[in-house]
Formats: sequence, structure tokens, C-alpha cells
Amino acid sequence: MKLKYYKADIVNFYELPIEWQQEAISNLDELAEETMYIMPSEDSNPDKHILWDLSECMITNESEFNAFIGISNNSAMLLNIDDNFETCKYKFV
Repeated sequence: MKLKYYKADIVNFYELPIEWQQEAISNLDELAEETMYIMPSEDSNPDKHILWDLSECMITNESEFNAFIGISNNSAMLLNIDDNFETCKYKFV
């Protein structure tokens, strides 16, 4: 089974579209403006999709992926964040 890779920009709160800013505030309250996010794709919306923030991202240098976000006991998002912290490649496992 081949896992799908995604690519996205990493943005701050003010670079998010307004509907996603509202979702960020709903999720993180007063910490929303201080957090970095994976830019949602243009065809996604807050009612059906997740806004991935990097507030609980763990950094590692163990493999081709240099960070991860735990989702549940048996799933995670693996990220390869570029050196300038501007873009990332990610997949779900």
C-alpha cells in the first residue's frame, strides 16, 4: 500500500483565510495568533476539514521526516519541514 504525500505552505495566523482564522480561534483561543499552521488547501473548509496547527509538533532528526504530530494511539502525521520553515511535505501513517 503506497501512502499519499501532501505538500503545503506553513503560515502564521494572519496568512490564513478569515474562515480558517475563526477556526483557529475556536481551537486554540488566545494562543491562535501565536501559532503556525499548515495552509489548508483551497478546496477545503472548516466544516468538513481539519486545520493542522504546529503547536504540538515534535521535532526529530530520525528519518526523511523531521517532525511529527501524534493524532491517536496508532496514527500520526509525519512532516518534512524545509530549513526555512516555509513549506512542508507530509503524510499520514
